[in-house]
Amino acid sequence: MRARHALHLGVIALAVIVAYAASVHGEWISDDITSIAQNPVLRSLAPGNILLIMSRFEGPNYAPLYMLSYAIDWAMFGNDPTGFHVVNLLFHIADAALVYWLLLRLGERDALAFGVALVWAVHPVQVESVAWITERKNVLSTLFFLLAFIAYVRYSDHPRPRTYAAIVLLYLCGMLTKINVIVLPAVMLTYELTYRARLRRRDVLATLPLFAIAAFLAWVNLHGNTTHGANYHGGSLWVTLRTSATVIPQYLRLIVAPFGLSSFYYTPLRASWLDLDVLGSVILIVGLLGTACVLAWRRHPSAFWILWFFVTLSPMLNIVPFPALMDDRYLYIPLVGPLVLIAWGVDAVVRRTPAVGRAVPVLVGVAALACVALTIARVPAFHDELSLWADWALRTVYITSDRPYGPAPRPRELQLLRDALAKDESSAVLHNNLGGIAFEEGRMPDALAELSRAYQLEPRNPAIALNLGRAYLYSRQPEAAARILEEAVRLEPPSYYANLNLARAYILNGDAPRASDALARARAIRPTWSDLGQVEDALARLERR
Repeated sequence: MRARHALHLGVIALAVIVAYAASVHGEWISDDITSIAQNPVLRSLAPGNILLIMSRFEGPNYAPLYMLSYAIDWAMFGNDPTGFHVVNLLFHIADAALVYWLLLRLGERDALAFGVALVWAVHPVQVESVAWITERKNVLSTLFFLLAFIAYVRYSDHPRPRTYAAIVLLYLCGMLTKINVIVLPAVMLTYELTYRARLRRRDVLATLPLFAIAAFLAWVNLHGNTTHGANYHGGSLWVTLRTSATVIPQYLRLIVAPFGLSSFYYTPLRASWLDLDVLGSVILIVGLLGTACVLAWRRHPSAFWILWFFVTLSPMLNIVPFPALMDDRYLYIPLVGPLVLIAWGVDAVVRRTPAVGRAVPVLVGVAALACVALTIARVPAFHDELSLWADWALRTVYITSDRPYGPAPRPRELQLLRDALAKDESSAVLHNNLGGIAFEEGRMPDALAELSRAYQLEPRNPAIALNLGRAYLYSRQPEAAARILEEAVRLEPPSYYANLNLARAYILNGDAPRASDALARARAIRPTWSDLGQVEDALARLERR
């Protein structure tokens, strides 16, 4: 048995190494540059410097253990990203081994545990977490999370103080690495209610110290930064929840058919529960949660894996708001649940039709090889800054800055867009992104030409309408700007910048009442935003005249 387990783990490790081999040659990209390559705090492991690392925020997060891991890497590898990539890869292999161990600990057959852990490890949706050095916090926090939950499964059957102490310590380490592991006590209770069909007094008591740790570190994170918990998207919890609901079907689709992955997803804000995308998403979510409740009532453990997906994803659904609405990396832990359910579905078919059983190893092999191939193809997107930019800019609508700011010329980016446009003249995305760069560089005739073409091709896209409206505004065509921005607001009513720029257009047109209404909507969405004051002053001057 141990030989079989060792063989399974060896195959998983080999598959991960093959899939991610190119990642070790990646450069510093995006947040890597400021957080690691240019961060002087990571240059020393002297006691005083370690104390500094443990006491400071990195960006909006208090996650000192993952920053300490970079300092250790720096001591070993210096300013060479190769070593950092290798460490990320080793953590990911360890996480895959823990997924395998967890499933065995829960009583799954060796073959099923192997298949799930293998596909989880090489699934292309994981590339962002593994190939991007900055996402060390994801792979490292998952290590602590899985170790803590495996320890809890043991503690649930054989409660010992040292096992419980290990759970608390591992949970604390996870929380000091990434706040999303906050859900561990909820997963523990879900396990007892669904997998074990019980909830004892001691099960609840076991979670109380963990909830206390969670509450304290959540307060530290929210108290010490200005981006998390500050403003709900669209200025409303309900707008945020409606928008987050539409992300769930997209995640499930990416799990089953991982095509069109991106380092940036444009997610329009949703103003109504009757929006067809929102309505369909809510029906799906309610259906899945209702199914989980029925299965739990019938003491079927599949309820646990449905709820695993939702519970482990919940910190990433903007219940406490933060800037991003959707990212591949948010599926790193939740992915286990759907894969187990798929494996159980295949297993149920095999039991009813034994002849199909002979084809299952082939199917698992094909699925794993397909995932390896897709992962190999995806890894280069995280090789360098240009590749990362092109990964989303060639297929996702670019939302410009609120005003031209004259950035450094971007000849390589422009050439990539023009080369792609030569192959697909009808791409609204490419026309929009070319126009967006022209707008930011202050080339208004070029911006208007490209953005107008994008708007003709895709008139119902609120981001394109916003970009075009801004271009008209800064081209001193306020009437055209107002017309297009009215459409942008109609398409996406909770958009702060659509309402703010519409107010600017109305002011330039001398229409104080409608400017006041648009400004009031913008203020309701982001009441403390710094650029409100300038527009308010302009409106006051207009009203005095």
